[in-house]
Amino acid sequence: MKIRTCCFSGHRSVHYDMDFSHIGHIMQATLKRAICSTIEAGCRCFYGGMAKGFDIIAAELVIKEKNAGADIALVSVVPFRGQERGWGSHWSERHDEVLQASDKIIVLNDRYISGCYHERNRFLIDNSDMLICLFNGKSGGTKYTFNYAEKKSIQIVNIWDNINKSDFLLF
Repeated sequence: MKIRTCCFSGHRSVHYDMDFSHIGHIMQATLKRAICSTIEAGCRCFYGGMAKGFDIIAAELVIKEKNAGADIALVSVVPFRGQERGWGSHWSERHDEVLQASDKIIVLNDRYISGCYHERNRFLIDNSDMLICLFNGKSGGTKYTFNYAEKKSIQIVNIWDNINKSDFLLF
């Protein structure tokens, strides 16, 4: 199967400051390898769910590959307008920077409504050939997305399978 589009999902319990820690560097290196392999396999469009933590880190890595010359696009899928309010300046600024660098922004709802995160997750899977995720088997939005991807029979690359689990004893 040809991979044209790819999306991301990762546990929110992965500490939001992971990109500054040893664990975060391991996760980012593994995620970068997965993104580069997907680009080499022909993927030209990445969908990001714009949640703080894993989603934004993945989108930033896609932007870095694009800025380095990869012929790819980033589509940012926002579950509702203003979702970043209350995140604190560090993550809201990163959220805004990703949106500014995106090739396309899709806002699914004008305001928060019950079920909007699941709606976003289904949209990501329904528009992708592959899911790159960090899924450790625990319940939550990533499990929902992982199970939906399995149901839709899209290819799944779980970078959790390629990371030394002892590095993640914190969660």
